Amino acid sequence: MNSFVLQLRRFGVRLTADRRRFAILCTLMAVALLFWTRLIVIKRIPRTALADPEVLVADAEEAGADRTESPVVTVVLPDRPSRDPFAIDAVAYPEVVPPPTPSTGAASQSGADPRTSIEAMRLEASMPPSIAVIDGATRRIGDRVSGSEGLVFEVLEIRPKTVVLGRLDARYLLRMD
Repeated sequence: MNSFVLQLRRFGVRLTADRRRFAILCTLMAVALLFWTRLIVIKRIPRTALADPEVLVADAEEAGADRTESPVVTVVLPDRPSRDPFAIDAVAYPEVVPPPTPSTGAASQSGADPRTSIEAMRLEASMPPSIAVIDGATRRIGDRVSGSEGLVFEVLEIRPKTVVLGRLDARYLLRMD
């Protein structure tokens, strides 16, 4: 066994010592691999059956009156898919509601200016009509967004590059920079 390994090593050294021999070896190996893969592809030809038109005509003539017409089945397909494939499943990914921010009382919220709170917010992305990223958090229509001064806004509408937020009876527009 040792002599065989030794002979194999010597053969390898002889082949790789000369550049020309090594190039020929690599070329032959590439051609051999191409033929080998071709043989594998030829072996795994998909099994398909093709009918000869003459045989089909002869079979139809033999059947003659015995052949009954198959009923016509009409299939009505919808114009649009019935569900949105990009919609997030509420069962698999339940909505995470952030805990309410502690406030010092109703007086501080009523005295705070909602416009400064809106200006402090940052709209990072809007994907109408369903998703917007505000201050790094993904929001949907109806979600609550806490402002910098503890004011809570509701996402009313998501438009391209803008989001409409509502607080009490007022509406505010948050724009993407």
